[in-house]
Amino acid sequence: MNIVYRLTGLFLVVLFLHIDVRAQVFGGNPASVKWKQINTDTVRVVFPEGLDSVAQRVAALTHYMQRTNAATIGGEKRKVSIVLQNGTTYSNGYVGLSPYRSEFYLMPPQSPLELGAQSWVDNLAIHEFRHIEQYSNFRHGLSRLMSFLFGQDGQALANAGAVPDWFFEGDAVYNETLLSHQGRGRLPFFFNGYKSLFYENRQFNYMKLRNGSLKDYVPDHYRLGYLLVAYGREKYGDSIWRAITQDAVRFKPLFYPLQGALKRHTGIAYRQFVADAFQYYQSQWKQQPANAIDWVTQPEDRNVVNYQYPYRAADGSMIALKNSYTHIPAWYKLLPNGREQRIGVRDIAYDSYFSYNNERIAYTGLRPDLRWGNKEYSDINVLDVQTGKRKRITRKGRYFAPDISHNGKLVVATTYSEKQRSAVVVMDNEGKVIRSLPEEGGGHVYSFPKFSQDDQLIYWVKRDELGRMAIQRQPVAGGEIATVLPFANRVLSYPVVQGDTLFYTCSNSGNDEIWAYVGAVDKHYRLAGHQTGLYQAAGAADGKLVSSVFTARGFQLGKVAAKWEPVGNSDSLQPLYVSKTGNAFLNNTLQRQLPENYTVTPYHKAFRLSNFHSWQPDYDDPDFTFSIYGENVLNTYQSRLYYQYNRNEAFHKAGYTGVYGGWYVQPFIGISRTWDRNTPYNRDTSFYWNENNLRAGLQLPLNLSGGRRYRYLTVSSSFNVLDRKWTGIGEKMLVAWPSVNYLESRIQYSSQVQTAARQIYPRWAHSLVVQFRNVLNPSLQGQQFLVSGNLYLPGLAPSHSLVLNAAYQGRDTLVSNYSKGIVFESNFPFSRGYQGVSYPRMWKLGANYHLPLWLPDWGLAQLVYFRRVRANVFYDLTGGRSLRLKTTTRFATVGAEIFFDTRWWNQENVTFGFRYNRLLNNAFTGAKNANVWQIIWPVNLFNR
Repeated sequence: MNIVYRLTGLFLVVLFLHIDVRAQVFGGNPASVKWKQINTDTVRVVFPEGLDSVAQRVAALTHYMQRTNAATIGGEKRKVSIVLQNGTTYSNGYVGLSPYRSEFYLMPPQSPLELGAQSWVDNLAIHEFRHIEQYSNFRHGLSRLMSFLFGQDGQALANAGAVPDWFFEGDAVYNETLLSHQGRGRLPFFFNGYKSLFYENRQFNYMKLRNGSLKDYVPDHYRLGYLLVAYGREKYGDSIWRAITQDAVRFKPLFYPLQGALKRHTGIAYRQFVADAFQYYQSQWKQQPANAIDWVTQPEDRNVVNYQYPYRAADGSMIALKNSYTHIPAWYKLLPNGREQRIGVRDIAYDSYFSYNNERIAYTGLRPDLRWGNKEYSDINVLDVQTGKRKRITRKGRYFAPDISHNGKLVVATTYSEKQRSAVVVMDNEGKVIRSLPEEGGGHVYSFPKFSQDDQLIYWVKRDELGRMAIQRQPVAGGEIATVLPFANRVLSYPVVQGDTLFYTCSNSGNDEIWAYVGAVDKHYRLAGHQTGLYQAAGAADGKLVSSVFTARGFQLGKVAAKWEPVGNSDSLQPLYVSKTGNAFLNNTLQRQLPENYTVTPYHKAFRLSNFHSWQPDYDDPDFTFSIYGENVLNTYQSRLYYQYNRNEAFHKAGYTGVYGGWYVQPFIGISRTWDRNTPYNRDTSFYWNENNLRAGLQLPLNLSGGRRYRYLTVSSSFNVLDRKWTGIGEKMLVAWPSVNYLESRIQYSSQVQTAARQIYPRWAHSLVVQFRNVLNPSLQGQQFLVSGNLYLPGLAPSHSLVLNAAYQGRDTLVSNYSKGIVFESNFPFSRGYQGVSYPRMWKLGANYHLPLWLPDWGLAQLVYFRRVRANVFYDLTGGRSLRLKTTTRFATVGAEIFFDTRWWNQENVTFGFRYNRLLNNAFTGAKNANVWQIIWPVNLFNR
């Protein structure tokens, strides 16, 4: 096929695709951090001073994997920078283009159920390096041409159009399973989503499985991807996906490239391949027997509701955390008669786990650093169930999974330091540390400490450097540590103390089950299991267990009978449902003695500061723009070079912008030159001029979030110079323009509560923008003041929102006499449907009512998928005050908007819509028709 046709087709395929990669936090690290590096032929590991051993391990593992395991995706190597972040409190990592880099967030998860228990650094290395291998080998054919045409954004765009996100993640999960004794392919929790759909006969079509739903539970693309990737390698061999993806990134065929390539290399259609894969797994899931459950909670139609972490209260009720697609997380008391009493909304947190003892709930809440986005704290809070009062007992800590003693005098928690060391800490109920276990590093992690019933002992779960897990205990006052469940390759989580019994969740035979340790006899028992797992248990009055059960409609609480079967100590994590991940040689990758003696040198923050990585055109009528984007690996400097052509005036503009985020206050600069701006003088003559613009200033972004609200404040101010000079005949005929200096200051503030998946806007939020511009030249005029705000309130239903807005703008009366100063462009939010009119004094009031209309979960030809249709009914009223005439003119609009929340090519979220405006004051503006229709259609080739 002619290359021109291929390129044209490629642009049609990716027209609505954006690049959905988690971006770096701009300026996220304190200026005091000293960075080091290990620079090999495979990676450059950039890390804070003091993490040498972690960096050595990452360098050794990535170097080894590149030499031994890259063949299944391709043999090409493209060196990457990996930045180790040790200040965050969440567990994550990513690899992205524009710029090409990776970041490892080094905080290990408290619960191993979903991500495993092996060394978190090792797990990140074997998973994220697979993404590096993917990007290194997905730069061929049209994908390579796109990288030449548009830089790294071009490759990212082409790769997203050719290879679905499920393959990227499924292949990386397969890699982590193949190269270790754990990985998500061995974790029962990872498969519960698709197992629950199968057992409950909830059959969704492929487009729904790809795009999700706001009314039904749909497993994510990690799970779908692993099932398909693992099945493909199991049936067609380890090289099958290399062959398929190499054709796909070349866009062979042009449309639906991966589906077409799969048919070429397997001989069957893509639809049949997916059906065969699910049949392969479901035939094995049929063999798992069902267990009788007496449901304590009931699912809701057209909603996903979760009840988690059940505890039994003294009055026989159950305490649990509840959330849904329509309600944010909150603690509830579930009474024996079936009624529910809300105790309180959970604070903002990455980890929703909590503990309960004697009418007190202990939990952690997220506290971001005021300025630095990659520095976070996790502080302990205690909630009194009876009074509803909350008390934060630590400040700027890194505490996790706290438990409060039965008498309420002590709190125990785990801690994990920025130096990658874990410990168990005992403190009083004011947060004063009484004692702490010696910190351990090297992959050792403590989790889920629990007081015994008499508050004399502390139990905890521990994992070692190999990912083996055990249960230990120690007297509260200190002393000998006893191991009550020896280390083995399994996952343990959610211990609960009741009497002399410690209930806990343990993986076994492909399921997560409830086990128990009885201290009086020093024995462990298997109590109950279920096809899709049981998570945390509390003993009920009738001798049964109440546990959180994974279902296709969310976690539900159910009662199960306890069997009390004695158990021994053994490994329980084995490859599930496929055999090829059980390669003994490859499974031992993390146990190999790899050289870790790489040279460590300083990493200079100015290294490749500009780092121009992508270039791209953009057209927003009447402006055509071509930009070159830069961003360094540490993301402390972002820059842009650009050229702009305006087809209305036929002027040209070139400029540069840059902002540095490595200091507490961020300096920024903008410089531009404009040629041949013009204004008509008569039919035959226009006057032309050139402009020079300089903008330099400071901004301070602050994160005030904590408790139950997200809060953000940004303060900025810039000094601006506008220098204009007539050219041609205007230089001789017109008065010279003075150079104008002006100051622009801005304050932005927002505050909001958490939102549930189906809520269009928060049920309580507000935002405010205050902006002031003022000419500094003593002999010139020009000033403008703008204040604009929004208030978000609950609607009549949980997913409805009432949004009120107001704005005011005042400016000087200078309109067109530019020789006396400058008229600032207006950012005033004028009533919808009108062309904006400028008055010296302007105000606006608006009301909006947003509501969902339909959750169709319907798609067309793998092209577009409709998740939600929603509406907004609005009223706008703008007033313009003439100071000369002493009159006020009103511009009122009533109207409605309809929005379609969609996903294109099963990949990218796009919202578009239509607006109807009924102009109530159209006579003044000269509009012949009071009915105005508008299309709301955001279209971008690149997401930036």
